[in-house]
Amino acid sequence: MTSPEGDARRRWPAGGRHVAARPAWRCRACAAPWPCQPAKLSLRREYAHDRPALAIYLCLLMHDAIADALRVGTGPVDPAAYFTRFLAWTRHDRPPPDPPPGTPSGSSPAAVPADLG
Repeated sequence: MTSPEGDARRRWPAGGRHVAARPAWRCRACAAPWPCQPAKLSLRREYAHDRPALAIYLCLLMHDAIADALRVGTGPVDPAAYFTRFLAWTRHDRPPPDPPPGTPSGSSPAAVPADLG
């Protein structure tokens, strides 16, 4: 007789966690390209208060995935596709912050006056 925990391990490798299987970078739980949708949701929760750290972490993993693809020779590497897969979904959906007080509207603090440009 097997335990429910043992059954879960057979159905979902890695304890049901959606983690990457290298060098293919497919999800160990659902076999989708990693990060799969459940992995993205988990990462968003884990990094909810530090989105820049999430982007940096995924950038490092994207670099590893590209290196693995080049090493294994799985075909051409499309940097835009890797960016979309690993990083594009981490962007904020919020509008940019308001300009600092005293900044004229429509210009940024780093704008160069027309007569100096």
